[in-house]
Amino acid sequence: MPLQMEGMQELQRKLERLAELGQRIQEKALKAGSEILRAEIERQAPQSTYNKEHLADHIIVSEIVNGVIQIGYDKDFFYAKYLEWGTIHMKAKPFIEPAYLAVKDEIQQVMAEIIRNELKRL
Repeated sequence: MPLQMEGMQELQRKLERLAELGQRIQEKALKAGSEILRAEIERQAPQSTYNKEHLADHIIVSEIVNGVIQIGYDKDFFYAKYLEWGTIHMKAKPFIEPAYLAVKDEIQQVMAEIIRNELKRL
């Protein structure tokens, strides 16, 4: 007696569509999450009282490569790492890690919502 299954063709179509759209959904979620973190790092970055370019104005987000996106500072503002970690002459004044800790739940919620909404469209 042959086994009959209903709905398998529809399931197969949805799985194929999911494979096609998976990367696009992932990138959309990553970009939304990275923008939240970039804005918070920018907000928490120290600013000098001098009338010049500030580190906060040069927080950048990389392109997505192999499912990874990086958020950091422009190379001309290399001193940000010294502010974050300190030196033997200067105590650390972290702003990147506190920014991440402040918004990590919001980032997860936004990314999950985007993924959920995109999957509903299938």
